[in-house]
Amino acid sequence: MKKYLFAGILSVLFLVSAMAQSEQDRAAESKGTALMKQAGEKLRSYRSMKVQFTYELGQAEQVVESMKGELVSQDDKYHMEVDGNLFISDGINTWSYLEEMDEVYVNLLEHNEGGLTPTSILNNFESQFRAKHIRQETYQGKRVEIIDLVPKTPQAFYKFRVALDASTNMLVYTTAYDREGGSYTYRIDRFEANPTVAGGIFSFNTSAFPDVEVIDLR
Repeated sequence: MKKYLFAGILSVLFLVSAMAQSEQDRAAESKGTALMKQAGEKLRSYRSMKVQFTYELGQAEQVVESMKGELVSQDDKYHMEVDGNLFISDGINTWSYLEEMDEVYVNLLEHNEGGLTPTSILNNFESQFRAKHIRQETYQGKRVEIIDLVPKTPQAFYKFRVALDASTNMLVYTTAYDREGGSYTYRIDRFEANPTVAGGIFSFNTSAFPDVEVIDLR
C-alpha cells in the first residue's frame, strides 16, 4: 500500500513540476517575442541606418577568424562590405561578391535565409522563429537581454542568439549556430540612424570590377 501511495505522490509532484515548467516557458516565450518586436519596430522606424560591426567565425566555442565590416540599409535594400567582400540587395535581387575569387553570385532575396546581415534577424522574425527570453546579463559593461530564436522549419542554422541593450532595446550582437559546431557572430561597434545614403549603392556595379565572373542563380 505504501508503495502505491509513494508512486502516486511522485506522479503528482512530476505533474506539478511539468505544469510550472510549462508556465515558465510560456512566460519566457512571451517576453522574448515582445522584446524582439520592440527592437524590430525601433529599427524599422528609421529611414536608413549605418552599422559598423565585427564579424567573428567560431568553431567549438573558439574564435577562429575576426573581421570588420559596415552595413548601410534602407527599407529592404542593403549594402554590406566585409573584408573586401560585398553583399548587396536592391530589395529583389542580391549580389554576393567574393574578392579572393573575383566572382559575384546573383540570386533572389527571397532565397536567402535569415541572418545575412547584422540586423536582418529582427525583420519579420515571428513568421520564421520561436523566441524565448533566456536571461539578463552584463556584456561589456552594459545590461543586455539574451533571447534565443529557434527556426520553425529546418534551415542551415538551428539557433540564433540575440542580445538587446536592456535600457535602449538596441541590438548588441547576434550569433547563428550551425549543426557542425560553427558559430557566426555580428557584434555592433557603432550605429548611426538616418544617415544620408549615396545613390546607386544598392546594386552591384560590374564596370567597377572589369574581370569579375558573374554567376546568375536566379
